[in-house]
Amino acid sequence: MLKMTTTDKACLKSSYLIALQISKTKKPYTIGENLVKPSMIAAATEVLGPGAANKLQAIPLSNDTVKRRIMDMAVDVEQQVIEQVKISKYFAIQLNEPTDLSNCAILNCFVLYENEGSIIEEFLCCLQLPGRTTSSEIFRSLNNYVQEQGLD
Repeated sequence: MLKMTTTDKACLKSSYLIALQISKTKKPYTIGENLVKPSMIAAATEVLGPGAANKLQAIPLSNDTVKRRIMDMAVDVEQQVIEQVKISKYFAIQLNEPTDLSNCAILNCFVLYENEGSIIEEFLCCLQLPGRTTSSEIFRSLNNYVQEQGLD
């Protein structure tokens, strides 16, 4: 039972580590299942033997799994930033309103906050704006986000 639990945790952690690398390369999520996993298994079979390759076969790397892992990590990072902002006595928000490839307006929010005597700048969120990007719509979108996250 202990060996299975340890193996499951190792596979889960490996899946997250590989998903992180896939996200950093900005490649399609299918690369995990179509390139990374077959390459790992082929290399393990050649270098370490079929036993190691069988262990690597258990690592979940489907495109849906990689997507979920990346979303989990993104939510976790966002929550960590929000918790740091809540702890900070003061914070400031910087906004940027670019348009994406489909010509939809988005709102990028950066936050500056104090942490142990130094000023930290982090990406806070990306909000999709409605068709009209008036100042009141920008304020409404940001205000809704701030209230949902419990920022004061």
